[in-house]
Amino acid sequence: MRKPVEATSFSIQCNREIEPLEPVWRALEAAPECSIHQTYDWCRGWIEETGATPLIITATYTSGARSGETAFILPLCITRSGPFRIARYIATPFNNVNFGVFSTHFLDDANPATMLAIRKQIAQLPLGVDYVFLDRQPRAWHGYVHPFSHWPHVENQNPTFQATLDGGFDAVLSRGNAKRRRKKFRISERRLDELGGYDYIRARTPDEAGDLLEEFFNQKAARFAFMGLPDVFDDAKIKSYFRRLAQESVGQDRKTIEMYAIRLRNRDGFLCAIAALSTKGRDVICQFSSIAIGPTEAASPGELLFYLVIRDACESGAHTFDFGVGDEQFKRSWCDVETTHYDTFVAITPLGHIGALAARLSTDIKRFTKHHPAIFKLAKAIRLWVTNR
Repeated sequence: MRKPVEATSFSIQCNREIEPLEPVWRALEAAPECSIHQTYDWCRGWIEETGATPLIITATYTSGARSGETAFILPLCITRSGPFRIARYIATPFNNVNFGVFSTHFLDDANPATMLAIRKQIAQLPLGVDYVFLDRQPRAWHGYVHPFSHWPHVENQNPTFQATLDGGFDAVLSRGNAKRRRKKFRISERRLDELGGYDYIRARTPDEAGDLLEEFFNQKAARFAFMGLPDVFDDAKIKSYFRRLAQESVGQDRKTIEMYAIRLRNRDGFLCAIAALSTKGRDVICQFSSIAIGPTEAASPGELLFYLVIRDACESGAHTFDFGVGDEQFKRSWCDVETTHYDTFVAITPLGHIGALAARLSTDIKRFTKHHPAIFKLAKAIRLWVTNR
């Protein structure tokens, strides 16, 4: 652990190990505003399974009644992009929302002046990176303004979509034409019944969780290949990471990764749709999902699976079902909340100023492209052509 750098009312530290922070981290993450993606287990698993280099920034009050209290933990790891060394949220390629790990006191105290002082002090820390890149951050979350929203930021190209579950499943259905959605559900069931019927399953043992996840990897690889896209899960370390989370979650109240599926009763238990959900407090997030290529596609098993998991979430008392990053019509049909995310860049070195500017411009270009359907369609066609060359 490096020598603390004093900021106004805070001691800012740069930590190269995650384990010493576990007790305070677990205490802070218990608050509902801490996203599942910044919990200790989510971050520790990524570091241990992928070999990522941790860079954890902490702030501690140094004066007043809160002296000695941890204000926040910023869980980062070091990545490379070309000539740049970048500090980013741990596991951020697979995170749906990044909010950091904050004490409630700090969320109440944070203001532009405080955050400016902290930003200046972080820029002076011996981080060993060219710039800090904090992406996919909501401006507000669970009633709190994101402290880092006080720093210069740019809108991320990808929003997320949430369905509010208060009021029960009937209320959720009514927002998207309940009669039509129930009809589609019955049609899906009828088509699967014609194929021998189906079972809606949830992994009950670590082995079941591992088997469902393995089939998800197979389905996703086939789907990406069919679409001419690179497989983002095609890395043994990433597969090991999610396998660990799925197997560790079995039997726990907090589900870091919990596997669900639609399985045919014949055809050797053919899995036609799979989803991985995370549950923390009253928040449920769909981390990823897949459908099998083949005859069951006509039954829309993916929509059937979402119908069932959202119904379960309502019955469990969940407040929000989050479909995660990416704008798709089926998400909009369920959701009543769209959350815009923002990216923040903090340059540390002269080279970092160039890298941060380039990254910001890249985000601007991606956002512009996605907001203009014709250009986005052309960009996808070009990407497909380049991939298949």
